[in-house]
Amino acid sequence: MKNLVFVVSLAVVSSGPAHALTNESGISQELEFVAETQIPGPNQENMSLCYVTQSFRVLGFALTSDVQSYALAANRCQTTDYRLFSADQMVTAQSLDLIAADIPVVARNTLERNLRTYGLLIAVGLGLIAVVWRRVKSLLGYDLKGPMRKKAALRIVYAMCHAAKCDGLVGSKELTMITRTAKRLTGRSYPTADIIRIADHIDMDLTTRDYIAFGRGLRDREKDIMMQGALLITIADGRMLPAEYEFVTELAHGLGMPAEDFRRMLDVALSDMTQQNAIL
Repeated sequence: MKNLVFVVSLAVVSSGPAHALTNESGISQELEFVAETQIPGPNQENMSLCYVTQSFRVLGFALTSDVQSYALAANRCQTTDYRLFSADQMVTAQSLDLIAADIPVVARNTLERNLRTYGLLIAVGLGLIAVVWRRVKSLLGYDLKGPMRKKAALRIVYAMCHAAKCDGLVGSKELTMITRTAKRLTGRSYPTADIIRIADHIDMDLTTRDYIAFGRGLRDREKDIMMQGALLITIADGRMLPAEYEFVTELAHGLGMPAEDFRRMLDVALSDMTQQNAIL
């Protein structure tokens, strides 16, 4: 048995040149203690079994640490010199009871280690993806909780101002309603002075091309909100004038909105108006 121990020890010691470890930032190889062994080293003290890990450090903090192989080193792996220890050598050493038999023959990351090593990175990555996706949704008009795109919101305000001017005059009550409705439907605030300026520059002599331009580049949801806003203005006083009906129907045609969708948005506007009156 002593001869076998000697052979194993000799094989380990002569298995390859020592590898010096560095403490520099970035990617580096490091030693991590695994267990004590009964394999004597050059100074007759038993060697320690270590993981050789490849670590990526930022400001001294290890973001990742992947197990590459086993190694033998002195002083519980607290050294810069080590000898690689292969799977065949591990099998031999375990058969001679020089290394505990419950230690895996091949050095690799465990599930727990992977979760500990990459869990934080995955969480940070998912968080960044969520932030970017929310921003993209907001820019594209898909974020229902965030403010609507400026372009779409302003188009909706223009449509409501046109609806209000169908009877020839935008009164103070209509100005207040446009301001409140724009804020509620689009999530964006428009001062009354801006609404007045827009209304003053409106030309009601609209062509088919003008009606189509209302919805050019808008998403379906944004077109629905535009129709809802225009309908809310036209039914605010409990009735819809012929000029108002003509405007909202031509707007629906310009938006490419089918008749069933127009009726659906009218029902939405009526329900919305009832709720708002109940609140007020």
